[in-house]
Amino acid sequence: MKQILTLAMVCSLAASVMAQSRSSFSTALISGVMTTQTGNQIDLAVAANPTLTVAGNTYNITEVFAVYALDNNDDFSATGTSQNGWSFNSNYAGSGGIAGWKTNPNNGITDQSLTFNFTSTVGSAETFGYHLRVDGNLPGGGNTGYFSAVPEPASMIAFGAFALAALRRKRK
Repeated sequence: MKQILTLAMVCSLAASVMAQSRSSFSTALISGVMTTQTGNQIDLAVAANPTLTVAGNTYNITEVFAVYALDNNDDFSATGTSQNGWSFNSNYAGSGGIAGWKTNPNNGITDQSLTFNFTSTVGSAETFGYHLRVDGNLPGGGNTGYFSAVPEPASMIAFGAFALAALRRKRK
């Protein structure tokens, strides 16, 4: 029984260290962490005082130690190599997929930028996700977690206006 419990704990720890799939990422309001993609290039920029707001609580982000392109509809895949001391990681199991770079905790970044390049990509990622460390305990325990950004209000307003215009055009 003791061996089974030890094995279960090791498996649980291994799952918490790597993003297993697209479903590993929770949405949250992320401020001061930005990722842009131009072709195969990913630019990760982390501001001086980034924050994460989840379940009504705001935390200071003390470290970003993974960035992933996230696919929601199974049309994206990518290959890559280790860069900037970060290792390439991808997983297309289940619904959606992830492809990006990670480093060991305590080796991540704050207040700086990094550029990564996919060797190849097919399709497009819908959003980006991050493995973050914060200055407190997150809901459910621990001070690290996988998060993707909730679209900011300006993007939601623009999307709503576009959808309304499309509905009006369809009715005519």
